[in-house]
Amino acid sequence: MQHFATSIPPKDIALLQTVLDAWCRQKNMPRSEAIKEAAVLISEYSRGVRSQIRLIDALVEQEIH
Repeated sequence: MQHFATSIPPKDIALLQTVLDAWCRQKNMPRSEAIKEAAVLISEYSRGVRSQIRLIDALVEQEIH
């Protein structure tokens, strides 16, 4: 049996991209260097988080630790 990753719907991809873009702009960081931040967003999305505020909170939390 093969396991495939679940795809993310386009609307949700747009949400994740918007949050990542805003974060990178705020931190003056190129998106190409935001690998750790993208991983945090995908992880939170996988846990069911769909709120921009909660996604940003997760980024702030990982930055603190």
